[in-house]
Amino acid sequence: MATKPVWTKISPRHFRVQNGSCRVDIQYEGAGFQSAWGVYAGGKLVTRQPGFLDARGIALSLATEST
Repeated sequence: MATKPVWTKISPRHFRVQNGSCRVDIQYEGAGFQSAWGVYAGGKLVTRQPGFLDARGIALSLATEST
């Protein structure tokens, strides 16, 4: 049976999705007009997205791709 991804709100600008041992973080990086949501897998930046929903979709995809 596959595990279900679990979302955790660390702070208003930091969220985590965990699926088994796979953990992906989303963090808002405020930098003026270059502000974006960073998606981190294994502590490394995977991508930056201007919209939260796009970043959330990528994080969920990364967390569940190995199952």
